[in-house]
Amino acid sequence: MSSTIHPSSIEQRLQSIESSLQKLTEAVGRVLEATTAKPVPGHNETTPRVARTSNIRALKDEGSPGLFVGPSHSFSFLKEASNNIEAASRASTPSAYQHARSELQFLSTSLTTATTKTESVSHDEGFFIPSKALGYQLIGKHAPTGELFFCTPPDDLLKQIVFHPEQVTQKAWVVYFDYIMLAQASTEEENQANQAANFRRNVRSALNDSSIFLEPREINVQALAILAMHGEDYTSPNLSWMIVGHACRQAEALGLHKPPHLDFESYQRSLSLFWLLFIVDKSCTLAFGRSPFLPVNSYHDVPLPEFNYLLKFQPHTDSRFDDSQSQTPSRPSNFGARYFMGSIKLAKIMGSIIEFLSPGPSAFSRHEIKIQLEKWYASTNKILEDTIEAEKHFLGTAQLKEMSLGLNSMRFQYLHIVIILLKGDESFSNLRLEAAREALFLLPTVVSNWSSVYNGVIWHLLYYPFIPFFVVFENLVHNHAFQSAVTIDHDLKLLATTVSYFVSMRAQMRLLATLCTRLERVAAVFLQLAKSYLGRRTSVSDESRSNNPLTLGNSLSDISSVPTLPAMRQRAGNTLKEKHTDVSWNQYEEGSVLGDDAEIGNLLKWLPADTFTADLFMEREQQNEAGSANTTGFVTSSASESSRGRKRAFDATFDWFSWDAYYMDGDPGQLVP
Repeated sequence: MSSTIHPSSIEQRLQSIESSLQKLTEAVGRVLEATTAKPVPGHNETTPRVARTSNIRALKDEGSPGLFVGPSHSFSFLKEASNNIEAASRASTPSAYQHARSELQFLSTSLTTATTKTESVSHDEGFFIPSKALGYQLIGKHAPTGELFFCTPPDDLLKQIVFHPEQVTQKAWVVYFDYIMLAQASTEEENQANQAANFRRNVRSALNDSSIFLEPREINVQALAILAMHGEDYTSPNLSWMIVGHACRQAEALGLHKPPHLDFESYQRSLSLFWLLFIVDKSCTLAFGRSPFLPVNSYHDVPLPEFNYLLKFQPHTDSRFDDSQSQTPSRPSNFGARYFMGSIKLAKIMGSIIEFLSPGPSAFSRHEIKIQLEKWYASTNKILEDTIEAEKHFLGTAQLKEMSLGLNSMRFQYLHIVIILLKGDESFSNLRLEAAREALFLLPTVVSNWSSVYNGVIWHLLYYPFIPFFVVFENLVHNHAFQSAVTIDHDLKLLATTVSYFVSMRAQMRLLATLCTRLERVAAVFLQLAKSYLGRRTSVSDESRSNNPLTLGNSLSDISSVPTLPAMRQRAGNTLKEKHTDVSWNQYEEGSVLGDDAEIGNLLKWLPADTFTADLFMEREQQNEAGSANTTGFVTSSASESSRGRKRAFDATFDWFSWDAYYMDGDPGQLVP
């Protein structure tokens, strides 16, 4: 049985709907008049305000959202630093307290947000196209950087990248090439600075292609990897982590760990790129306490690259490090290959640490991981030092300095991991503090920039120093009553070394000079807070003041000139005969390595190239001539060769660490392995 609807019925319904809409419109109009004419007192008055405030906050949060970090991570010191500021505020000046609070907020924002501040590139600007002469010069400069991990573009594609970048289908090639060129363009000279701006413009234009992030391709993985690790424009820790995540997901989708039916070279390159991402992934995971993109358990059966293939990894023999002392080696250098293999092993140990620090049961205890970590460092460090000893005869000064940078960077990373692993266990508190002290002491030896490969991820160089910094700061705030005046003095000088470190890094990271200056200020403000809290604006004694002009009474502007190159890294010099084993604070060699007439200029030459600007170096030379620039000799040896009660005796050495007095306070049984 069917029913029919008459036209008159439809018209009635439409009229009814129209009438209802008219009434609704009138009702809404009356409501609007009532709300805009006069606010209703009481609860209804506050509700719109709350809503507007919530909207404003939401808009602000949309610009720089606070990101999640796990309960156990490298940057957990932020919460403790906040508590330490509160403790220090009881005896410090209000201004010191406010400045410290402000700087900690800046540091926290830098570590817990991910925002890009790069200028947008309009379509009208397009890509920078060099002249034919400059273009072919760039092609000639494009060495196969990272040949071990990355495939280089063929000649025809390389020409297209340089002269017709808009026609390149896969824009990741443009990112890869132009960022290498950007890294090589020194910003010290004006013409080079202009070139750097052009390369940066091309990189940003190419990154507008979303396929770089969405389509799994090996060239996309290459471009993202180089941006995440050595991209000075992308040094925000969270931004780097996001880029690493994209690269790891694409590597998983491509199956780089199990490439199908490839020739030997392509297969080994895919494996090497996979393990490179594996290393960086573990570092980022430990930093933020998040889940790894490439879990250890899922990839423990993936084979390592062949050692003969890894012999291609020789960044220290690059043409940038050639000098008159360099010789053509009779065989490839093993240092790079062994360094990379050691880094893979460390990344696996970091995977165990991540599992241990995560909620739930762990297959390993803290002590077991600690023993495993110590064995790794002792073995890897010995292998690398033996390699340097065997290859020193055909390597130049600059090449030896790069290898020394690798050893220093690995030692710093080891100490960093020790600090994270031992956190929360009071039985290891002394060991953790000693690791933090040595990490700060090592800072001048890891000053470097994009031109070095052994220095790891760029943002690690900028933010990781604050981890040992705040361990020492916390000890000064809470345990100063149990420390001798000499020990407190030395710890304050270690905090000052961090300030000096960022001064040096500012000269190295010219694209990040503003950020380095800001981080320098963070360290300087907390140093001043510690000095204000402890009431130690003068040196421990008049004698130490007369012998050492770099006392605590000096202004912060003088701190940047503290020469703190550990002599334990002097082994990259002419002899390279010292054997560095397990470093501890009660071990040091007999006699002087540098000699009584050692000059600061000779000492500083062992730092990576361009560590200090000319002005800083001249300032230190003048201080040396005035008898005020004394440096530290800190050398380690095996326990059987050390003598805890003996000090170095050479006139040109500033006695930073009065070991006898130091060990009146500490537990000599707990040593950094």
